[in-house]
Amino acid sequence: MWHHPHVRLALLGTVLVLGLGLVLLGVTTFAGEPGNLLRNGGFEEGFVFVEGCGLVAKGWGCFTNGGAADYGFFDDTWAPVVKEGKHSQLIAISTARRWGQPDRIAGIYQTVNVRPGKRYVLELYGLIRADDNDPDPWRYRVEWGIDPNGGTDWTQVTEWQELPWDRYDPRLQPGEFQHARVEFTPSTSRITLFIRVRMKWGTWFRQVDVNLDAVSLREAPAVTPTPTRQPTPVAAATPEPCAGTNLLVNGTFEEGFVEEAVAQGWGWFTNGGRATYGFYDDTWPPVVKEGKHSQLIEINTYKYPASDPDRYAGIYQVVKGLTPGATYELCFWGMMREEAPHPDEDPYRYRVQWGIAADGVTDWQAVTTWTEVPWDTIYLRTSPGPMLFYRTRFVAPSSTITLFIRAWKKWGTLERELDVNIDDVRLVLAPPEAQQACYYTVRRGDTLSAIAQRYGTTISWLVQANNITNPNLIYIGQRLVVPCVPDSPPAPRIHTVRFGETLSGIAARYGTTVDELVRLNNLKDPNLIYVGQKLRLP
Repeated sequence: MWHHPHVRLALLGTVLVLGLGLVLLGVTTFAGEPGNLLRNGGFEEGFVFVEGCGLVAKGWGCFTNGGAADYGFFDDTWAPVVKEGKHSQLIAISTARRWGQPDRIAGIYQTVNVRPGKRYVLELYGLIRADDNDPDPWRYRVEWGIDPNGGTDWTQVTEWQELPWDRYDPRLQPGEFQHARVEFTPSTSRITLFIRVRMKWGTWFRQVDVNLDAVSLREAPAVTPTPTRQPTPVAAATPEPCAGTNLLVNGTFEEGFVEEAVAQGWGWFTNGGRATYGFYDDTWPPVVKEGKHSQLIEINTYKYPASDPDRYAGIYQVVKGLTPGATYELCFWGMMREEAPHPDEDPYRYRVQWGIAADGVTDWQAVTTWTEVPWDTIYLRTSPGPMLFYRTRFVAPSSTITLFIRAWKKWGTLERELDVNIDDVRLVLAPPEAQQACYYTVRRGDTLSAIAQRYGTTISWLVQANNITNPNLIYIGQRLVVPCVPDSPPAPRIHTVRFGETLSGIAARYGTTVDELVRLNNLKDPNLIYVGQKLRLP
């Protein structure tokens, strides 16, 4: 049995069942708090034991993704981890008894009735607690997502949003609750809200405890729209474009357009659904940065009785001849426009993103990480302001990549049109000062997931950059290409002492000496170490 660290009678009888657990709930049609559409959002109406999870608050379902981790759901009544009342929902993920896998997930969900087209406010409080000293500040995350069709399968959520909870407290010394408030507009009358905990890295001997409390979903109060004033252009220095040979074909869109009005040399994609998409050769001077053409990408929901959230449309190009592990610079100009001002809606309702896929894969869904372009201005369609500039750098994971740029309409709002113009896209080799050859030599006890975590990258990136056939097979002394992080100190390695271990055995395992471990950890007696003690490694 796996018990929660607070030794409490309420938890002594909890049986942890591993693997995937899903409880199917009907539509919630009543609320325990005035205005709250969620049943038992404060977790004061009791808990039930759910096979595959543990103690889950009444009215909620639960899920995990199984794999090499243990999961626990608990009725937590320890006062420091309760925001309101006497109970909170605790969700725990642990790799203390088994080798971990990356992206272990556990969460809760509830289905509710809503009014399509109305704005709703989701509020919740939470604590993230962990005792490890891992330097990655985002190793544990809490995320939320919506199934617009009221389904109870968490894997069908197309877009998960991170909550801005970046503080991790010691497990037995929790601080103040962190708060989150988000708004969204459903397009259907029945939705399912999912809240999940994510342990990003597959590191052994880790445990994260997340307490959730005071979760509410309410219809947003009516807002009287105020006249929207167009942004006043501010004179600023023109940013320097990416210098060097452009590796992209027709990055300026001056070499013509082909079928579907997509620039020659580029491909296109959408995710369909209840929306209309368009690609155009735009020659209107206010939306062109260089030359006489820009690529226009359109998403609209006119003539639809209902729409879908998270509609995507974009362009892509396969680029060959890159040097794996080398740093490249990407620059482009653009703007977002819509048909009328909507000051009462989410100011980030439209976004532009970019991503890359290794080995020339042209399926946009193969991109594992999309990066948002920080363009927060939405112009009127007929009154655009100045084009906005974006520059970034990335390390090539392979000699051939595919560059994707996409428009994102986040919410399923009706009678909307998003127009995104893109122009002067450049991909060049970064200057010499950015080309630092960074390597890591594998040591005893290393795993590819731990190395990826240390250098802020992914297992997939390391596999591709180093032509690794089996990510579970790396050897001591192997030299790996890793992303350069010149301003970050090397991450300390930590070993947690287990039953039966000795300092000499630990030293042998990690290829070091007893004397070195004594020095690094200020040990007075090398023969006295205890279970659970954290030892710093060279």
